[in-house]
Amino acid sequence: MNRKHQRAEMALHRERVNDSFHELLAGTEDLLRSTASYTGSEIEAARSRLKRQLAEARESAGDWEGAARERARRATAYADEYVHEHAWKSVGVAALVGAVLGCVLMAGNRR
Repeated sequence: MNRKHQRAEMALHRERVNDSFHELLAGTEDLLRSTASYTGSEIEAARSRLKRQLAEARESAGDWEGAARERARRATAYADEYVHEHAWKSVGVAALVGAVLGCVLMAGNRR
């Protein structure tokens, strides 16, 4: 599997996870709104617990998204640095191979 395909597949999975998470948050908020008129200590305790868990999930998602962005930024910077540091090695090897092939071809034409 080539890298372009892998990146596209990762982006698709990331988008699906993001969409699912947002649907979960929206569904939870709808549930909280629809049960707002219910009374009783058990329901209130459950609603409070759900609100707290929802807030924690939002915070965790924000932290995860920030961490993922930072990792992607660092990976991009590392890849860019690597390419810049090793570009001349690649050019040098290509030039050497070209020179050797040129010499071989010239020597073959002299015969």
